Amino acid sequence: MKRKSAYLALVIFAVFICAHAQGQSVTLSLNNVPEGIQCNEVWTEQNLDLRLVETTSEDCTTGSCYFGFYNESLALWPSRLMIDLSSLQNIQTVEIDIEDLCGPDCTRAFLMDETLFNIDSVKNVTAGPQTLILDNPTQAFLTELAISSCEGAISEIRIFQNTSSIENAPSVDRKVLRIVDALGREVPFTTGQLLFYIYDDGSVEKKIVIN
Repeated sequence: MKRKSAYLALVIFAVFICAHAQGQSVTLSLNNVPEGIQCNEVWTEQNLDLRLVETTSEDCTTGSCYFGFYNESLALWPSRLMIDLSSLQNIQTVEIDIEDLCGPDCTRAFLMDETLFNIDSVKNVTAGPQTLILDNPTQAFLTELAISSCEGAISEIRIFQNTSSIENAPSVDRKVLRIVDALGREVPFTTGQLLFYIYDDGSVEKKIVIN
């Protein structure tokens, strides 16, 4: 029985390695959060913008933004961590290493597209160290990753991309189907505003045009 269990574990590990072999990953260790950072202030890690904001109705409580550090990890007491994913293409999976200190459903994570629709969400099932996993099976264009907790800590975040899709160069003949703002509303072209250009080949570009 032990030999069979060991073999099964090896097969699962091999499948996991193969699943990510054709991709690349971005790892956030959260070890460079600026000292004295305040709610809604932005800092950068691995060229991604991060900020801590108040919790929402989707979280374990609403309207709180308290955070600190616990065992070399970012602690949320409670708070919501927002990560801008709009510079990354073809995200497949996100893994979040946490330590929950308050029990089931206390620590939560959400993957959102350009309309702020939740592509996937997950909650912890027990207290203690664990990994939360979010998937993007349709490879929708993602703009935000949100992680919240009433009493938990985040030690590492791994974002896996499909490089085979990334390496496919966009068509030179592609045409803009529509332009949307950060809330997913279709808007006319304007300057000085963050806009998302959606093309007929399925690609999306984030642009800010300045006069």
